[in-house]
Amino acid sequence: MPNAEIDTPSKRARLAVRRNPYWRGVSGGRGGVSLGYRKPASGAGAWIGKVVVDGKRAEEKLGPADDDGSASGALAYRAAVAAALEWSRRQYEALAAAETGMANVPTVRSAIDAYVKERVRKSAKDGADAERRLKRHVLSDAAIADLPLKKLRASSIEGWRDRLPIGETADDGRRPIAASTVNRLLNDLRAALNAAAEKYRRELPPHLVGEIKVGTRALPSSANARKQFLTADDVRALIDAAFAVDEEGDLGRLVLVLAATGARYSQVAEIRVGDVQVANGRIMVPRSRKGRKTGPLGRIAVPISTDTMTRLRPAFEGRPADGVLLNHWGWRQTAPLKWERDGRRAWADSEMIRPWAKVKLAAGVAADVVPYALRHTSILRGLQAGLPVRLVASLHDTSVAMIEAHYSAFIVDASEELARRAML
Repeated sequence: MPNAEIDTPSKRARLAVRRNPYWRGVSGGRGGVSLGYRKPASGAGAWIGKVVVDGKRAEEKLGPADDDGSASGALAYRAAVAAALEWSRRQYEALAAAETGMANVPTVRSAIDAYVKERVRKSAKDGADAERRLKRHVLSDAAIADLPLKKLRASSIEGWRDRLPIGETADDGRRPIAASTVNRLLNDLRAALNAAAEKYRRELPPHLVGEIKVGTRALPSSANARKQFLTADDVRALIDAAFAVDEEGDLGRLVLVLAATGARYSQVAEIRVGDVQVANGRIMVPRSRKGRKTGPLGRIAVPISTDTMTRLRPAFEGRPADGVLLNHWGWRQTAPLKWERDGRRAWADSEMIRPWAKVKLAAGVAADVVPYALRHTSILRGLQAGLPVRLVASLHDTSVAMIEAHYSAFIVDASEELARRAML
């Protein structure tokens, strides 16, 4: 069966069990790239990639198929096709590099690949986020991605940046991206290039580090210029709305902890049950993985109110100390238009987007308010209460320099108020 019908779970269910995969060409015609489906006697099948290069055949398992009863993370047909094409590209590149004797010459692409692997090793979630950004906006641009590092110049990076659809839709239909998103890309790209420049410092020109520094300078970002600050009533309304939107209370407790601690979403998602110290009235918030931290990250003691502790109690009472504090029900598709609960899991970055829109509507706040506004508001609340800047920075896992750079106007206001109290 050279071009088998394998694009839906129902079609694959009708195939006979056999060891050899059912193949379907996805690129290049005969001798090009093929996607195979191996049908087992029981359970979900598996996707197989196949490519023929100069008469040499290569095959590799790409992952499980999203058949009925498959585990979470199984690949749908379209995702399997994309995985097969990406895998085949790497096969062609490896062959080309071997033929030209360039296998050990680092490129922007190889630098990013190494960087992503290291990010994933430290944190699977953060690494996946970085990989998604870099793959979509950098690796998709062959002019920069396939450039050898020894030929990289600041102008090369700036040329790539100028090709991004910043603030407007591109001619090819790409969605616009904000300057703040570009700056996150530049941070990732800078880290990847610097790591490669250090690793291959004997083979690469000494001016490369300077070229990277100049080329990856941040763009002015309107997000840095305008912080979103909420009133105490707005914060309370958002928390109450989150509890009302989700009857289970999972979303409400997530918003509650974000507001009470002022921590980043990634930090809150990693809080464990044992991090809640009821007797001391505090939560031990994990430090951020930002920067070049090595060794254990440690935790920050953040005091919370009695009311917050009470509303948070269902999340930790009677649960093991090593369990994730904030979780929610996951779902998986078992058949067309049929879903079932698939256990409780920690919150992922994208899973707050849709419910947050409902929360804002129910709370009656502005439509452009983002969850990060809870962190801005927490920092501002500490400054307005007269807490030392160093203490505010410590509680929010940031530096005094960052607080002074982004909240300087409020520091002045708070300092003047303290000064007035000491006046005759």
